[in-house]
Amino acid sequence: MAEPSPGPLRDPRGLGRRPALFLDFDGTLVPISSRPSDVRLSQAHSQLLGRIAATFPTFVISGRGEADLLARIPPVPLAGLSADHGAVRILAGSRHLHPEAERARESLPDLLARVRHEMETIPGALVEEKEFSLSIHYRRVDPDRVAEAKERLERVFEECLHRLGERRFRLTDGKKVWEIRPARGVTKEESLDFFLGWLWESAGEDAFYPVMAGDDTTDLAAVNRAVSQGGIGVWVGDPPLGLDPGALLLSSPEDLWAALRALLPEEEG
Repeated sequence: MAEPSPGPLRDPRGLGRRPALFLDFDGTLVPISSRPSDVRLSQAHSQLLGRIAATFPTFVISGRGEADLLARIPPVPLAGLSADHGAVRILAGSRHLHPEAERARESLPDLLARVRHEMETIPGALVEEKEFSLSIHYRRVDPDRVAEAKERLERVFEECLHRLGERRFRLTDGKKVWEIRPARGVTKEESLDFFLGWLWESAGEDAFYPVMAGDDTTDLAAVNRAVSQGGIGVWVGDPPLGLDPGALLLSSPEDLWAALRALLPEEEG
């Protein structure tokens, strides 16, 4: 097999290790859309993802729900997949569920009903239901009403936690989205550790280096983790506070695809 071509994602330590790719979906592999249901990989990118996944261990790590994410990923030989911010991990044909996700699922229906009731009075707000979390998109909300929408959401969220008697969920900010997720664990960096540990156990730590690409708040710790583990953290878009200074900055998903394409052996590229 030919050696990978030089490029921005080559082994940062120059040890001849092969990349293990951990890729967020929205905003990273595809542009952000005001309607999450409209997002799809292009045919060209689907084909390229297939070639990349056949050459290097490739994992998709997304905040989307499991069924939703699987419907948007073409039938390519991924090494693994993490959905719902890390609540679900699929590896070697097995589905692994985070224990904190089970606890959150029990309380989600009541929280969903209350959040939907509150947000339906805000034109443009979209509540996305997942198996273990909720996403409240406000990209289409009048900017003059965003503060009001967040205030309402925070109020109903705190009321629900009070009814539960424990902080079973957390509320976080993203790019034009508020995320309600399990309060403990269930993170993308945990999924990165889970998959990378499996790779290193089977092939040795000197075989692969992690490349984690993301673009939003929930990706930040995982991007930084890749750098600290001797690999490459890739940030797509404007860099946030707290990003490891050693991370690679790219402007758009197209730039990421170009960097991924450069990894392929020359006769395939």
